[in-house]
Amino acid sequence: MHLEKIVASALFVNSPQLCRFLRFVVEQEINGQGGQLKEYLVATAVLGKNEAFDPRIDTVVRTEARRLRRKLAEYYQAEGAADSIAIELPKGGYRPIFRKVAEEPIAAALPQGPSSEIALSPEVAGSGKTGNVWWAAMGLLAAGLAGFWFWIHRGEHPSQATHPPSIAVLPLENLSADPEQEYFSDGMTDALITSLASIPGMRVISRTSVLQYKRAKTPLPEIARQLGVDYVVEGTVLRAGEVVRITTKLIAFPKERHIWAEAYDRERKVALAMQAELAGTIASRIDIHVNPPARTPETMAVNPEAQDNYLKGRYHWYTRRQDGLLQSVQFFERAIAAEPRYALAYAGLSDSYSVLSGRATGPDRKDLMDRARQAALKALALDESLGDAHVSLAVSSWDWDWQQSEREFRRALELNPGDSTAHQWYAGLLTQTGRPEDGVIEARKAVELSPMSPSPFQTLGWALYMTRQYDRSIRHFLLAIDAFPDFVQNYAGLGLAYEAKGMHREAGEILKKGVALTQGAPPLAALLAHVHAAAGEGAEASRLLGQFRQRDDITPVVMALLSMDTGNRDQAFAWLDRGVEEHSMFIDELKVEPLYDSLRTDPRFTALLRKMRLSQ
Repeated sequence: MHLEKIVASALFVNSPQLCRFLRFVVEQEINGQGGQLKEYLVATAVLGKNEAFDPRIDTVVRTEARRLRRKLAEYYQAEGAADSIAIELPKGGYRPIFRKVAEEPIAAALPQGPSSEIALSPEVAGSGKTGNVWWAAMGLLAAGLAGFWFWIHRGEHPSQATHPPSIAVLPLENLSADPEQEYFSDGMTDALITSLASIPGMRVISRTSVLQYKRAKTPLPEIARQLGVDYVVEGTVLRAGEVVRITTKLIAFPKERHIWAEAYDRERKVALAMQAELAGTIASRIDIHVNPPARTPETMAVNPEAQDNYLKGRYHWYTRRQDGLLQSVQFFERAIAAEPRYALAYAGLSDSYSVLSGRATGPDRKDLMDRARQAALKALALDESLGDAHVSLAVSSWDWDWQQSEREFRRALELNPGDSTAHQWYAGLLTQTGRPEDGVIEARKAVELSPMSPSPFQTLGWALYMTRQYDRSIRHFLLAIDAFPDFVQNYAGLGLAYEAKGMHREAGEILKKGVALTQGAPPLAALLAHVHAAAGEGAEASRLLGQFRQRDDITPVVMALLSMDTGNRDQAFAWLDRGVEEHSMFIDELKVEPLYDSLRTDPRFTALLRKMRLSQ
C-alpha cells in the first residue's frame, strides 16, 4: 500500500513520469535486478530514449533522479510524515533503499553514494526485523501494480484525472527583428500566466520556473516532465505598428497531443487586457469553468505609451538588480504620467519600492516602505481586484499591523489563487507571527506552483527550521543546495539547522561555502563566527564586532548576534531594540528564531515583542 499511497499523493499525482521512474526502480530492486539500474537502462525503459542514448551528453536521467529525490523528501515531510516505511534514492545511483522508520519521520540526509544492496537503517539491521521490511517492500510493488495502467494511459484526456489540471506557459517568442521588443513579449507572457493563475481549478506554473526555457532547445515532452504538468502553452508575439498578433498552441502531455491553436490580432492598447480573454479560452479547452469577465478588453484599453512604460518597468523589476529596480521606478512613473488612473502602474511602482526597502536601512527604509504603501493604496483605490496590489500592501506595513497584512494576503490569494509569490510571502508572515506550521503549508503551495525556483524552496526549509523540525530542515536544505547550488540563502539555512542540533563542524563547513559564494557578506560571516563561538572559539565574533562597528550598512540584527556571542547581553538587547525601531532586516523573525531562545526569559525580550505587536 505504501507505493500506491505515494503515487496517489498530492505531490506525485501531477507527475506521472516520476511515478513511472519510482515504480520501475522499486520493481527492479525487489526482483533482484537492482544491480542493473544504470543510467542507460532508466533512460530507455522509463524515459523513452532509444538505443542511441548517450549519458555523457544527455543528462535527462540525472535531472529526473534529482526531481524524484526532491519529491520523495517533500512527501515524507508532508503526507508521508507518519509512514512506517520510507523509500530513498541515494545520490550517485538509481537503486532504491527501503527503510523502516521509527516513530519520528526521516531525519538523515540523503546517502552520498550508490547502494550495493537493499539498505536498512541501523536500528532495523540489528533488530532481526529484516524479514518484515522485505515483505513490506514486496507489498509496495504488489499494491501499486494495479494503478500502473492509469499512469501509462494518461494523456488523452488529462482534465479527466482526479487532480486539478496543471499547465505551463512557455515564454512567448518575440518575432520582431528588434531585440529591444523583448520587454513586450515577456510582458504578454507574464500577463497570460497571471490571468490563468486567477482561474480556480488549475495549477499554473510560475513565471520564474518557465523563464529558464526561453530560447532553450529542450523538447516539449522533457519540459512537461521537468515541470510535472499536463499541458503546455507555447506561442509567439509580433508587434507591427498599432497592431499586436499573438499566436498560441495548447498541447496535452505525455502524448504531446495538440488540443488547440489560434491567432489573435488586437490593437496595441488592449494587448494586455486580451490575455484574460486568451486565458479564458485556454481554460475552457481543458474543461475548466470560467465566469464571464466583469469587463471586456475594450473597456480596459489603456494609453499605448503608458502600457509600454508599464511593461518596461516590469521587465526591469524582474531583474531584481539595484539598477534595474531604480529604472523600473522611472518607467512606472512615466506610465502614470501618461495615464494617471493606471492601476497596474501604481501596483508596479509599489512592488519596486517594496523590494528596494528590503535592501535599505534606517530612515531610507521607512521612506521607501511609505512610498510602497501609498502606491499600493492608490492602485487599489483605482482597481480593488488587483491581487498584486494587495500583496504589495501586505508587505509595506510600517506599524506592525500583522492582522491587516494577513487580510491583504488572503484577499490577494482569493483573487489570484495561483500566485506563487503571494503564497511564499504569506508563509513568511504566518511563520513570523508564531504559526510556522501554517507557514510550512503555504510554503509548500508556493513550491508546487514554482517547482524550478530557488526562493520558494528556501522559504519551505526556513519554515521547517522555525518549527524546530531541524532534521527535516536539514534534509530539505541539502536537497535545495543540490538543486540550486548558487542560491546562498540555502547555505545559511542549512548552517542554522546544523547549529541548532549542535553539529558545529557540519555547520561551519557549509557556512564557509556560503561565505565564499558571497565574498564574505556580513550576515554569512556573522553566522560563521556564531558557530565558532558556540564551539568555544569567540575570537572571530569579537573581531567582526569591532570591524562592523565602523560601518553604517550592517543590520542591527547581525550586531546583536555578535554581541550575544561575545557575552554582552545588554549590548545585544540595545541592538535588537534599534532593529525594531528601524524595522531592520531579519528583525521580523524575532518571535520564532531559535537563535534568540537564550533571551526569551528576559523581560526586555517580551518588551521588544510588545513593540512589534507580537507578544500574544
